[in-house]
Amino acid sequence: MKWKKKAGKKKRKEAVMGYLFAAPWLIGFVVLMAFPLFYSLYLSFTNATTTSMSTQWRGISYYKTILADPVFWGSVGNTLKFVLLSVPLNLLFSLYLALLLNAKVPGRKLFRALYYIPTLVTIVAVVYLWRQLLGSSGVINQVLSWFGITGPDWFHDYTWATPGLAIMGMWSVGGTVVIFLSALTDVPVELYEAVSVDGGGWFTKFFHVTLPMVSPILFYNLLTATIAAFQIFVQPMLMTGGDYNTNYLGYSIYTTGFTVGRQGYASAMSWIMLTIVGAFVLVIQLARKKWAFYND
Repeated sequence: MKWKKKAGKKKRKEAVMGYLFAAPWLIGFVVLMAFPLFYSLYLSFTNATTTSMSTQWRGISYYKTILADPVFWGSVGNTLKFVLLSVPLNLLFSLYLALLLNAKVPGRKLFRALYYIPTLVTIVAVVYLWRQLLGSSGVINQVLSWFGITGPDWFHDYTWATPGLAIMGMWSVGGTVVIFLSALTDVPVELYEAVSVDGGGWFTKFFHVTLPMVSPILFYNLLTATIAAFQIFVQPMLMTGGDYNTNYLGYSIYTTGFTVGRQGYASAMSWIMLTIVGAFVLVIQLARKKWAFYND
């Protein structure tokens, strides 16, 4: 009996110590994430503004107004265009870089570091750089002029602003490249050797060995890239000011909540945005179960 009491006392002590060590994270999660999340849900049912401390219950009226607002659906359409353009570009480019950096060539560790460095650069510096590259008289347009092509003013053009922002996003794919590299290094060499014995080339190796083996990581990167693309905010704010069909959902929510001051309305917009993103996540998860290969 004494032994059981001591064991129980020890377990309780370990549990208390565990909660104490986890307390900073738990407090941060409740204060910085859980409370703002549910408070924004409450605000979405009120007429909260930045100019008034009092709020009145509006129910789902804001949701009805938003769903019937053509400006909101225009913002959704512009966001979807950006997502459908930027996500495939980023995934293809990062996988291509990962394949190159996985090759056994001298100095590959140096090249891996060089391709990851852009992810550490502040967004303000990145914006200044891409204004120099994709401006009306930028480096890209100067190169195009050598071939007799007149380039657009990328970030001040209704047709090219979204592609310009998508190309700009390819600058910071270093983190995605690292994740792809970790998957590529786990692919068994024996599989490539078996394909070579059967007379298969690089095309067969890629589509029948590499792609199936990295498919779980591919879907993971697809999921995270899609969520990040829906949340884009800083780039359109600094590069276009939300003009030229770049009034994406994140930027529209910000301007509605803090520039116009309609926080209740903006909160409702954010929850509708959450629903849209959740639908995309569900589709990706269903596709992952069907197409991803897990070597269990």
